[in-house]
Amino acid sequence: MRKCFLLFLICFTVRAWALPDVPEEAKKELGSTYGVPQMDGFVFIEGKYIAPPYSVSRKGNGIFINRIQIAQPVSWTAVGGSVPEPPPQPSVKKATDGDFEEVEEPPAPAPAADAPAEKPDGENNEVVDEQAAPAENKESETVKKKIDDLFADDEDEPATPPAPKVGLPRAPASPQEGKVAKVTAPVSVADAPAKKAELRQNLDKLRLHYENSLKQNHFFFFSESHSVIRGNSGSSRTLIYALPSALRSARSAEDLLARLQRQGVYFLDLPTAVQLFRNRLSFPQLEQRLETVKQKEASEAAARRAKRGY
Repeated sequence: MRKCFLLFLICFTVRAWALPDVPEEAKKELGSTYGVPQMDGFVFIEGKYIAPPYSVSRKGNGIFINRIQIAQPVSWTAVGGSVPEPPPQPSVKKATDGDFEEVEEPPAPAPAADAPAEKPDGENNEVVDEQAAPAENKESETVKKKIDDLFADDEDEPATPPAPKVGLPRAPASPQEGKVAKVTAPVSVADAPAKKAELRQNLDKLRLHYENSLKQNHFFFFSESHSVIRGNSGSSRTLIYALPSALRSARSAEDLLARLQRQGVYFLDLPTAVQLFRNRLSFPQLEQRLETVKQKEASEAAARRAKRGY
């Protein structure tokens, strides 16, 4: 059961390397470039060792090693390409039986008229229309007011009129007022072919760079959690001589890192050691690769001795 779980972890770790998918439009307009398989070098993706041969290819705006995308330096939309938008999701409501059914958005309700103010509790809340009141009531109120003013001791000071508001008159509201307009940067159609041609050229250079580096026996660690870690042939030899035995004996990621550092591997950090420890069951593949490296070195040493004549 434990072994099956660890095998699932290995598969999941490789799947965790998730870059944006290369659009079909990019594959169609930029095409693809395939290189020559390389038997040298070392590739690790999210801590999982990928065995050679390594085929470095370009499909659209993505760089692949053994059909695994390892880089997408420029998005397709940056050079004027278009990506199809997902279809809008319909509104749903939950039915009584637990299923979901599609429904349409209800129309917005019309704004309600101002409700009349209610009187305090205990009073009649009947609405009174001033215009409908009898004319004699208004006249009696006017006469009473004049009598009160006649017997007043002091005259009230006239109220100060409010200061007029200073400012420019506001333009009448347009029907579109309040709506947010979508602003999109214009894409020059005339410049798009030149940008795509330049992108294709730069991506092919990058693909060739990875291929030549593997040919020179360099190593690469690709991960979403950090930038690419790479080393030359000398660092690759130090790594392959230390990593198989360290993975076989390590009991934790910290223990693995300590074992690697004791054998001269100082170019890996703890997060990388954590990823390697998750994939520690790949040590048999690395041990087999180490034997291949030793045989190649012995063969090259014998060829040099034969060339020198001793």
